[in-house]
Amino acid sequence: MKINSLTIHLACLLLLFTTTAAAQSTAPYLIFKTTYGFAGNPQKINEAEVTVQGKAYTKGIYGSYGKGVNFQLGIGKMINPNFGFEVNVEYLMGQKMRAYYNGTEDSINGDVTDYARSVLFKPLIVIRNSGDLLSIYTKLGLAIAVNTRRHEHVNVQFITDAQGIQLVTTSQEQAKAKVGFSACFGLSFRVAEAISLFTEINGQMLSLSIDRGHYTQNTINGVDQLPQLTTSQKSWVYRKSGFFDAPNDPNQPEPRLYNPANASYIGIGVGILYHF
Repeated sequence: MKINSLTIHLACLLLLFTTTAAAQSTAPYLIFKTTYGFAGNPQKINEAEVTVQGKAYTKGIYGSYGKGVNFQLGIGKMINPNFGFEVNVEYLMGQKMRAYYNGTEDSINGDVTDYARSVLFKPLIVIRNSGDLLSIYTKLGLAIAVNTRRHEHVNVQFITDAQGIQLVTTSQEQAKAKVGFSACFGLSFRVAEAISLFTEINGQMLSLSIDRGHYTQNTINGVDQLPQLTTSQKSWVYRKSGFFDAPNDPNQPEPRLYNPANASYIGIGVGILYHF
């Protein structure tokens, strides 16, 4: 009888432990994460142009708007120990990219700085092993850019008609919502009943759908030019086709050829899970 009683007690304790572990592994959790992204598949993302004595000098900017730090907040729920889902909101704070003017013919020098800020919505499915203390997981889902601003600052000096000119412009562009893909592979370690730490390698495939922009600053030798510029000279829209070299209506934004802005990255992330 004593042996049977001990067996029953051990079985009850094992059942209680299993039930508690299963309940913890499927409990909802909050996600706090930061990632540093490296440019994935660098491309030409923008170009800056300055006209000197009727000639256009163009400087290309290359890389990815996804490069830099991003922060993520989300909530997740495991349907069973191996399968679940997450809903995340990410703030992409793209690193500033700088290119330098170095045209010797007209003594052109200066630089252009370009970067983007974006808010993304990321619904993901989660596949992981059933370990409650140490878990290895994969996440797959969408990266939806819901609010994006691209910023550019140009500071260039050149000589025209034997006169030194300093041109300073600042512009802002907006983008439509765009859908891409997100994935990661990582591991988490539970350090307390309600806390897990994790590290992961994650990636994003996304291009930003920039569709319009305008100057917020345009000065020549310190004199503001915006009040005397026409609508077509200080604002623009992107189109996939058209007669771009035709005379523009001065009361309408200037049409420019659409070019998807690369925001892909491969990054290393760390964060905390808070289990309810």
